[in-house]
Amino acid sequence: MVEDLRFALRQLGRSPGFAAAVVVTLALAIGANTAVFSMLDGFLLRSLPYPHPERLAVLESHQELKGNPANFEDDDSSDNATWRAVQQGVPGVTAAIGGDAFGDSEGVNLEAGAAQGGATSYVHGARVSAHYFQVIGIEPLLGRGFTEDEDRPDAGNAAVLSYALWRTTFHRDPKILGQQIMLKGAPYTVVGVLPQGAQMPNPADVWTPLMPDDPHGVCVGNNCLILMRLKPGATWAQVRAQLAHMPPPRNTNLAKENVWYFPSLLHAYAGSAMKQQTQALMLAVAFILLIACANLAGLMLARIHRRTPEIATRLALGASRVRILRQLWIENLVLALAGGAAGLAVALGLFPVMKNLLPDFMIPIGGFALDGRVLAFAMGAAVLASLFFGALPALETRRVDLRSSIAAGTRTVAGGSGRVRQALIAAEVALTVVLLAGAGLLVRTIAHLESLPAGFDGHNVMTAKASLDDARYHNAAAFHALLRTSLDAMRRIPGVENAAVALSLPYERGLNDSLRILDGKRAGYEYGSSETWVTPGFFETLRIPIRSGRAIRDSDTATSQPVAVVNADFGRVFYYDTNPIGRHFESEGTTYTIVGVVGDVVKQLGMTQGAPLATEPLYYVSATQIDQRIVNLANEWFQPSWIVRTSGPIAGLTARMQRALADANPGLPFSGFYSMQDVLDQQLQMQRIESMLLGTLALLALLLSAVGIFALVSNLVVQRTREIGIRIALGSTLGQAMGHIAQSGLLAASCGVAAGLVCSFFVLQVMKSAIYGVSTYDPVTLTTVPLLLLAIAAAASVLPALRIARIHPAETLRAE
Repeated sequence: MVEDLRFALRQLGRSPGFAAAVVVTLALAIGANTAVFSMLDGFLLRSLPYPHPERLAVLESHQELKGNPANFEDDDSSDNATWRAVQQGVPGVTAAIGGDAFGDSEGVNLEAGAAQGGATSYVHGARVSAHYFQVIGIEPLLGRGFTEDEDRPDAGNAAVLSYALWRTTFHRDPKILGQQIMLKGAPYTVVGVLPQGAQMPNPADVWTPLMPDDPHGVCVGNNCLILMRLKPGATWAQVRAQLAHMPPPRNTNLAKENVWYFPSLLHAYAGSAMKQQTQALMLAVAFILLIACANLAGLMLARIHRRTPEIATRLALGASRVRILRQLWIENLVLALAGGAAGLAVALGLFPVMKNLLPDFMIPIGGFALDGRVLAFAMGAAVLASLFFGALPALETRRVDLRSSIAAGTRTVAGGSGRVRQALIAAEVALTVVLLAGAGLLVRTIAHLESLPAGFDGHNVMTAKASLDDARYHNAAAFHALLRTSLDAMRRIPGVENAAVALSLPYERGLNDSLRILDGKRAGYEYGSSETWVTPGFFETLRIPIRSGRAIRDSDTATSQPVAVVNADFGRVFYYDTNPIGRHFESEGTTYTIVGVVGDVVKQLGMTQGAPLATEPLYYVSATQIDQRIVNLANEWFQPSWIVRTSGPIAGLTARMQRALADANPGLPFSGFYSMQDVLDQQLQMQRIESMLLGTLALLALLLSAVGIFALVSNLVVQRTREIGIRIALGSTLGQAMGHIAQSGLLAASCGVAAGLVCSFFVLQVMKSAIYGVSTYDPVTLTTVPLLLLAIAAAASVLPALRIARIHPAETLRAE
């Protein structure tokens, strides 16, 4: 084995270009596979970075609906009631509740104090209950978590800081505990600082008590996440039995027939959201590795053919075929291990790129890590690659004939080798077709979603968001004064035509709420709908057309009859296309009269299912008429947007908008400024990331396939120089000779394209859930991809065939 290793190193040292080509190809393929496997490992395999993660679970429920699913009248289920039931009826666990899903956090205003200059900054906050940090298993670096007394309504405000916020804003002040900071417009006492590197399910800068018993809090509904840690001596089987006896939420007799609860391990729950995407990416990079192996197998075949006399001589001197196979495999293994090591370096370089490029929800808890499992995967991929790309060349050595090989020297090409290489090229082209078709469908999906009729005019419109989850604006008078004063200041900006404020914008989801139809054919029924509050001028600013009736006016105040403007979908769904103006519905105890119908705008779907962007029933109410309690609750989940339309370009408008808001309140910062295209891009972030990742892999596959075809034809030119010279000497034209050689690559590519199209009809079905507005058999995609591949295959076949023009028949025959 040592002799074989030394011989392999000498052989590879004599062919540095060949060795470098193999190592670089493997580095790209194994590096991509390792990087994606690290993502899959983080979401699906690696333990969470908490003590005894197998004892952590999330409470989930299963519900069977009966009757009319849309009619959920008297359904008073809420997470806080369920949390209390778990505390009282499931003694096997310690429970805590969080107000945000994984990866989500709310924007809050932080005023650090005079020591930090008194400036207000926008930070990310999250709300958790008492014992939350204890259940997760994170001990604060300083201080403690929240007590039960601090987690009750009307209790003193407490806050726990992240290490990053403590370091940057408070300069690692060791006396921070007990100090007060201005958070959400109110004084909060710092009671703890989390350690550096603490990985929370909901990353944030600051945590505050959730107060789940607040009758007007965020957990009145299904907005919170209940975490459970198994107590010592208890088992999950016992917990399931205890949950089976837990009563369902109150008044679920109409919409839900059966409701039961079960624990879902936190590791599985956290990874479930990205399971499909990571598995699809893993399949895509596996295709890349197979394509790379097919390419390398072709290179190895050509190398084996050049070494046929050497192998024949060794056989003639008494070497066994097993010994030769072992020596060849060791050469392949050396190359594969070098490629695997280079692939690990590529993966390490990709980790920070992925962390900066991908959104938070695509980064697993704990990030991307090169742990033992990832290292084993990379080395395993390298060893398997050495077997894959070395198998066919090894089989070729069995066909070596001693007499003819030694007599013919390097001119002999093993019979059938060209067909084997063509089959390899066809296989990699087929895989490339599948990847390109998948990427094409995602691009077509984005094009479809971007081309949906928006229902408004977003040109020359700038929007800005600010957090109003702030004690200063819990009072209706202060809230309305802020809106009025800030809008007046923005309308005075030169070039501004109109301005408005809304809870949510087009392309964003509205506030999910239930309403009761009070008249018409569906009177008495309750439905889910989407709601948003707006100020007068909203429809004019975005140029949303008024179909009938009127828009929200300045006269729609808290003392006048509550009114609503509905979109066309609302009228179609709830009033069967009859004129809804003058009709009434009730929401949150307020009866609204419909006074106008406007055109549909594209929204991110909330309660409905389907595409990420579509139209849905939506109603608009005046910001001055909606109950202030609902406003305060909505502002905990949403950041309202100030919308400005200008008569010209929006460049330079952001600073003036911030100054206009500062005129209304100097301590209120905008969290960000966005054009309507920016808002659309945010909603299509997942689709764009998926398209970019799969598109990058498809382009890599296309490059490898093109290189494979180029290498095949180039090698044929070298191997068949004598034959080509004879053909030309006997009267063959240069074009005929070139065509005869180039057809090998074109034939392989054509067979691969045909096989790839057949595979696409089956493989692309797994992408159905990610494709909207486009069929998986989209004719545009399935026509463009083959034509593109055939064009590239033609170029890759013709370019090396041009070398035939440099062949001189006389010199070729003289050498013979």
